[in-house]
Amino acid sequence: MRNWNMIGLLLVMCMVVVLSVAGCYSTTDGVISVRRDAVNAGSAEVGDSVCATFKFRNNTYATQTVTFLPECDCTTVSAESIRIEPHRRGRINVKVAVETPGEFTKYVYVQAAGGDEFFTVSIKGRGK
Repeated sequence: MRNWNMIGLLLVMCMVVVLSVAGCYSTTDGVISVRRDAVNAGSAEVGDSVCATFKFRNNTYATQTVTFLPECDCTTVSAESIRIEPHRRGRINVKVAVETPGEFTKYVYVQAAGGDEFFTVSIKGRGK
């Protein structure tokens, strides 16, 4: 009887670990997922910039090319696209120029090559 209790406890612990790891990345189509889809960059002076890094994961068995399109000219990305090997990770850096005082949210559209689905990542902050 004692062995069955240990086996049950081990199964529960394994399920918790699997669910925790699976819940770390969010996705819309299952091909590419992102660790955090929103970053609060805090406050910056008007005329300065804020930066954030976004980490992506390829959830498939094929190499994926991921394309990034900023919503406006004040937002730049470190690469227009990256290639991510199967079940590997890649990252981009996003830089937003703070143009006006007050709250802001800027978006980058993310799409795997050949896919119809896309999702967004965002940087939030406050210009002062």
